[in-house]
Amino acid sequence: MTTSTATAVRTGRAAARATGLNKVYGEGETRVVALDNVSVTFPQGEFTAIMGPSGSGKSTLMHCMAGLDTVSSGSSTIGDTELVGLKDKQLTQLRRDQIGFVFQAFNLLPTLTALENITLPMDIAGRKADKQWLDRVVETVGLSGRL
Repeated sequence: MTTSTATAVRTGRAAARATGLNKVYGEGETRVVALDNVSVTFPQGEFTAIMGPSGSGKSTLMHCMAGLDTVSSGSSTIGDTELVGLKDKQLTQLRRDQIGFVFQAFNLLPTLTALENITLPMDIAGRKADKQWLDRVVETVGLSGRL
């Protein structure tokens, strides 16, 4: 993914931002540039679609911006928190407390119920889910029939 395919400029507070993001896998003849100087801003309260052909860097961009993968260079922020340089524990807390993930392969634990899979991050953090919030989440994503 190159800068020209992933630049968005908006006003207001950013939910997430990448600036000059580069991700390179391998070295020498096996070197692959997955992200090449990508700068993009995702405003709070808006939906954004990332589209492109297979292998264009969409998943790599999302993984780097969410702290699931490291960047080769550049900057990646969630809210006001710069991800580059955070320790594993800090990244874990940030992802648990501020980011929601929906993976392509779902990444659900088959031994847990749908409700237990939803509340798992809170359970690990030792927190209880607010009933109204939980009901709203379940309703919004259409999982009422799965509980």
